[in-house]
Amino acid sequence: MVDNVNTQTEKALKPIQLYDASGPQPLADERNNQFLQELFDKRAIDPIANSAYDVKSVVQSDTDWLDAEGMYANNLSSLDNNNIDNNDTIIKKQIYDDIIKISPRLTEENKAVYMASPWNTSDGVETLLHEFRHKAFDENPLLNEAIKKNQERIVLEYGDKSLAGEYNEILTRFMDIKYHDSESAKEYLRTFYNINFIDDNQDFQQSIYKDIEQLEDILRLQQEEKQ
Repeated sequence: MVDNVNTQTEKALKPIQLYDASGPQPLADERNNQFLQELFDKRAIDPIANSAYDVKSVVQSDTDWLDAEGMYANNLSSLDNNNIDNNDTIIKKQIYDDIIKISPRLTEENKAVYMASPWNTSDGVETLLHEFRHKAFDENPLLNEAIKKNQERIVLEYGDKSLAGEYNEILTRFMDIKYHDSESAKEYLRTFYNINFIDDNQDFQQSIYKDIEQLEDILRLQQEEKQ
C-alpha cells in the first residue's frame, strides 16, 4: 500500500495515463500498483464516483501546471473558445490543447476527467474520485434531477442563489469527507467560502449529508433495477 513508499528518499512517480496503468502490460514503475490498489479500494466505498468510473475518460497531463489538481469537462468544445480574451478562457484553451495532444482519441463531444496533478499519489487518487462524482452528476439524469431540486430548495430556504450555484462543489467536497475523511476538503469548506461549513452552520451540514444519502438511495435503486 501507499504507506510503503518513502517519499523522502524515493523519486517521485512519473505521470502515467490511468488507462495505460490499468492494462495488462507491465508498468514502468511498479509503485504505481500501490496507487491503483488504493484507487480500487477507495472507489469501492465511494458509490457515486464508482458509478461513473471509466479509465478511458481520464487524461493525465505531463506537467503539473494548474493551481487546480483536476477538473471534469462535460463538453470539450466549450474549452476551445477563442471569442473571449480573458485569463479563464486562456487557461481553458490550454487545457483543451493539452487534452487533444495527449489523447487524440477524444473528440470535441467527448467528456474528460483532466488531471493536472498526477493521479498516482494519495492526493491524486482522491482528486480523481472527486472528479468522477462530477461526471456522475452530469451523466446520470436521476442524480442530475435530484441535485437541481436540492438547489431549488436551497434558494427557498436560504434565499441565496450563489450558494445554490456552488451546491454541486460543496456536495462533492462533503462526499470527500464522508468517504475518505479528506482534510483538504475540510479546510476548503472552512475557508474558501464566506461561510464556515465545517465548524458552523450545522443545520446546513446535516442537510447536505441527507442529500448524499438521497443520492446514494437513487443510485442503489437504479442498480437494483438493472439486475
